Amino acid sequence: MVKKRSFWSWVERKRQRVLAVPSAWKEAGKIPVPQVGLLLLQVDVDVKEIAEKGRAFAWPRPSQCPRCQGRIWGHGFVGAFFDGIAQALFLRRYRCADCRLTLRLRPKSHWPRFQASISAIFQSLSHRLQFHRWPSFFSRQRQGHWLGSLLRKIRWYWGLGWRGDPLAALEELSGQGVVAVSRSF
Repeated sequence: MVKKRSFWSWVERKRQRVLAVPSAWKEAGKIPVPQVGLLLLQVDVDVKEIAEKGRAFAWPRPSQCPRCQGRIWGHGFVGAFFDGIAQALFLRRYRCADCRLTLRLRPKSHWPRFQASISAIFQSLSHRLQFHRWPSFFSRQRQGHWLGSLLRKIRWYWGLGWRGDPLAALEELSGQGVVAVSRSF
């Protein structure tokens, strides 16, 4: 009589097979850790030059993976939009062959997840705080989101009783590597 196996026993056998480490790796002392993720690398490049050259732009190539010091392979391009440029720019991606980390290169002049440059955001907020009016080069709502996020970050880092200059706080937070106008903490 043949014993029927349940679905969950089949799943458990498959899981054990996937998690099994080859004996050659055990002997060499290399037990792989299946890690995945995305890392943004800020590089000093010009956005207009990327727009002109497209995929032919010579992106700097990292020598090794920043997480595991493994081998880096090309992993294509990803489109991203920036202010002042009508079409999507192709940002270079690399992938680590060992830990499967994806590296995306991004211009240092822009914060992650922002289309406007850091200097344009600084100009907009400084104009608003000095003249009590929004400049006309961005929408009022967008600039209002930046200011509201900045004030929330200030309250988060220095407390509710803080009464200093928001522009000085913006510069200090940016100097610490904090995206001062993002909504995330």
